Amino acid sequence: MTFQPYPTRSGPIMLGIGIIAAVIAIYLAGILITRGDLLGTFGLVVWLLLSLGICGVAAYWAAVAFKLVYYLDRNGLAIQWGPARYLIPFDKIEAIVPGQNLPPLSSTKVVNLAGLRFGWGESQEYGLIKFHATTATANSLLIVTSHLTYVISPRQPQQFIKAWQSRQSLGPTQGWRLGLQPHWLWNASILSDQWGWVFLGLTISLCLGLFGYLSYIFPELPINLPVHFNALGQPDRITGKSALLLLPTAGVIVLGFNVFLSSILYHREKLAAYLLWGSTILVQICLWIALLTLTV
Repeated sequence: MTFQPYPTRSGPIMLGIGIIAAVIAIYLAGILITRGDLLGTFGLVVWLLLSLGICGVAAYWAAVAFKLVYYLDRNGLAIQWGPARYLIPFDKIEAIVPGQNLPPLSSTKVVNLAGLRFGWGESQEYGLIKFHATTATANSLLIVTSHLTYVISPRQPQQFIKAWQSRQSLGPTQGWRLGLQPHWLWNASILSDQWGWVFLGLTISLCLGLFGYLSYIFPELPINLPVHFNALGQPDRITGKSALLLLPTAGVIVLGFNVFLSSILYHREKLAAYLLWGSTILVQICLWIALLTLTV
């Protein structure tokens, strides 16, 4: 059975913020493309990157808010959380308790995002508590397991409890594993791969650094730059400095493509994903060398 959560304003608000940030990013990108002289304003590039970051974060939380739903069947409880699902096998559920029975928490780190509640808490009676709710705890349900207690907020809590009780005598049809089940594009192993995060962090740092460095030096560059020299060391090809925009743009394209492709290849051939990540860093280094060669 599918149980919808209590409605909130979180989804529309996050969607609105994401759209506004996207419009701002498009506007700033248009300025940078059509008026290359403004690229020298470092703050403009910073605002562009900040707008893109806000757009991505808002899009994620909008997806979480709009897609949040609780599935209950004879295999267990599945909490749809954005692109991932939290699976709780039926035999791991020890009890389902109304939220009003929860005593005051000894510690809590819960975020209320326009009604969408997520985070952690701790209780002496129920231990560590994880929130996936859209209403106050008193109107929610506690899913008690041996290692963790989940707080959920189905709109029909009594029907949810009855559905759970009616399935207690039924056996499972699938062998669920307790924990997070990501979308197939984001296999759990890739999210826990430390080397993957190292590669990604280095690549993003090099890419953003390239943007920042070019933004910083752009006002001081001559309008035209030599990009090729003949055998005598004389420039035989000259182009406008706005052409330097192609270097960081190429870095972003390579980064995005390789991250997408490696996320697909990872669970099939880990070595191929590592090679893609390594080649992405190599491309960023080559772009740095090219920029320094042309500008220093």
